[in-house]
Amino acid sequence: MNRAALTQALKNGGMNQANLLNALLFQLNWFACVLGGANGQLLWPAITLTLLFAQIARGSHVRGDLILALAACLVGLTFDTLWIRLGILDFGTAWAPVWIVMMWAGAALSINHSLSWLQSQPVLGGVLAAMAAPLCYLSGESLGAVTTDSAGLLLVACSWLVVFTVAFRVARGRSPEHA
Repeated sequence: MNRAALTQALKNGGMNQANLLNALLFQLNWFACVLGGANGQLLWPAITLTLLFAQIARGSHVRGDLILALAACLVGLTFDTLWIRLGILDFGTAWAPVWIVMMWAGAALSINHSLSWLQSQPVLGGVLAAMAAPLCYLSGESLGAVTTDSAGLLLVACSWLVVFTVAFRVARGRSPEHA
């Protein structure tokens, strides 16, 4: 595939330079949050989340992005705290730590950008999130940020299926392209 064909394929799939930057910042935020959580440092998660906010502030979905990010913070705080209380996750705290809530916000800031292609297929987005959930927490465990009850991660995956399916549906309903 030549460069022009690749560029066109990426644009047809919603992957322009802004979305590629969003995907990169999303991944950097994930690593910064996990490594920051493992080492008791919030500086790098704060920096990468700020960069994500700055990047989306230039787009046409700012209000929707902020609503999704706030909702994701509340959902993340609620679910991760519930999973702590159920013994599925152990962050060494009674409540979901700030860095994991920041990670949820970072994920939300990708829904209208690098993950926008899933808005037209919200169930697929939910399924992919459900498949990623255990891998995310197990990766976090291998980096020292969390301890998991592997069997309990099935509940986490089911929760992510619902949460992200709803998030992609809500984002699609608010998106000017899908209105």
